[in-house]
Amino acid sequence: MTKYYIYIATTLLLILSCQIKDENAPTPADSFIKYYGESISQQASDIEIIYDGETPQGLIVFGTKTSTRGDNDYFVMRTDLNGTVLDSIEFGLSDSLDLDNDGIRELVYGNEAAGQIEQILGVGFVVIGTIGIQNKQRMSYAFLDEDLQLIPDKETGKTLFYESLTLNGEDIVGNDVILLSEGNEILLVGGQENTNSDFDNFYQKITFEIKEGEVEVKEVFDLNQGIAGYDDVLIRAFEKESGNLVLIGNTSLPSSRGENGGTNGTNIFYLETNSNGFAVNSVVFGFADPNPANTTIYNEEVSDAIKTTFGYAIVGTSTTSEAQEFAFLLNISPDGVLLSGSNHDKSAFNTEGTDGRILQTRGNGVTQTKRNNLVILGQYPNFVSSNGVSRGAEGMFVALDQATNSIANAESFFGLPDGNDNLIDAVTLPDGKIIAIANVDFGGGIRLMSIIKLNDDGTL
Repeated sequence: MTKYYIYIATTLLLILSCQIKDENAPTPADSFIKYYGESISQQASDIEIIYDGETPQGLIVFGTKTSTRGDNDYFVMRTDLNGTVLDSIEFGLSDSLDLDNDGIRELVYGNEAAGQIEQILGVGFVVIGTIGIQNKQRMSYAFLDEDLQLIPDKETGKTLFYESLTLNGEDIVGNDVILLSEGNEILLVGGQENTNSDFDNFYQKITFEIKEGEVEVKEVFDLNQGIAGYDDVLIRAFEKESGNLVLIGNTSLPSSRGENGGTNGTNIFYLETNSNGFAVNSVVFGFADPNPANTTIYNEEVSDAIKTTFGYAIVGTSTTSEAQEFAFLLNISPDGVLLSGSNHDKSAFNTEGTDGRILQTRGNGVTQTKRNNLVILGQYPNFVSSNGVSRGAEGMFVALDQATNSIANAESFFGLPDGNDNLIDAVTLPDGKIIAIANVDFGGGIRLMSIIKLNDDGTL
């Protein structure tokens, strides 16, 4: 079934690694697959290349790890370009707090959910995520030096920055952080619950100064953007050469045909602001069926977006009103003009005939190849091989051209039999090789990470 996008414009812990071979899964022709973790759950949310100037020096991975208490802590792992672990650290909220404002302080541990990591050349890294505690959520961020040591706040000595954790406050989730061109400014984005229990887009600019192993931060602005009655949450942020900010996320605002929105679902939101955070342009994109007689509703949820040679590539999952899921890829210009878009409902692993199977797909991450194609990293929720063997949830690689058409012989699956395996994100090295991060289910509650080096066309 052909579908299309329509839109409207509006104004030190040691991490062990091991190599596990699965004879039923494809393997790279010139690459490696490595697993990392211990006898607990360890899940990645982001992978980035570490640069020294323009030269890649290694990889940095951000995610969460189950602590001995049973909650999740943040962790950061640094490897060389061959996936050999060099350093790692885990950390999370552990503080004496008065959550109820009753004058009584108690030791509190957070349940962290990792977002993204950004390199700060000559300094180290900054990470963003969300602390969960007693059904409340708070954005948090931290600075680390190049040896993965946390950098304390000059004023308080604390190494984890977070919004107030009193239980009567609104939820704030942190999804992305970017270093701005000024060099000493970062932008934090996510979503904030308002007094109507809706979520608004949240974005905060902060200046930082690091001296003698301490960091001093100052808020430049802290803004919310949204319309009463609709949910809006930012997922990714970018900065233009002009200094304007591009913010991409999810919204329940309807697109121009109104096939989504309100209580019906979510759409894709593009917001451009000036350097002071004030909106100059916004666009809402939605997925629709070209057959006007079809009442199927498509609910998009953005997972990732990257800057490309032609603008921005946005990836996520579209869930239909019939409860089917399909990964989507949307290409837009730097100014938010639609270039191309499609969903991946025609997997190379589908079968035809009366017993034909249409595999559902989910989109998690995206990277641009050296050939300017795009590779979606995601998941088949219920993978069935061509010979009819079910393998549970498998990780998905699929390459598409700039028109979002699937490329022949450029789709692969990855995972262990009967597990719940998921490909999260990937980066492209200057030589064209692609390195992906995956979360792999070994059964018995053990979920570990995997770093996978792919061929330059995104195939295994």
